[in-house]
Amino acid sequence: MEQKAKKHGIFAKIQSREDALKTIKDCSKGFFFIAIMLACVGYFMAPSLFIDAALYAVFAGILFMWKSRIAAVCLLIIACFSTYMTIMNLLGLEAEGGSNIALAILILWSAIRAVEATFKVHGQYVQVDV
Repeated sequence: MEQKAKKHGIFAKIQSREDALKTIKDCSKGFFFIAIMLACVGYFMAPSLFIDAALYAVFAGILFMWKSRIAAVCLLIIACFSTYMTIMNLLGLEAEGGSNIALAILILWSAIRAVEATFKVHGQYVQVDV
């Protein structure tokens, strides 16, 4: 029989508490990277990106430290807005925002996975001390 290769990172299925915690950790690190990237671009090109960078960094920190569902949902809202602005920019309807649709979709997917993982950690895979 042929065995399928197990997917890793944000593309892997969340089938246990450990999987959910790993997904949260990976997504948090990804959002920290995005925050750093936005801060660098903001420094050289568009200072308004500092606000986005700060929001990503703060919510990523809360997500990492406390596995917060609220932080994950806030990141999802920011990612949805960022993806919307990217699409509008590509269509020529907005002048603000980036044009890298692949990055926007990756950020959106990470936010969706963070929400899924946090809800599973606090729900289906909650650790009960006996």
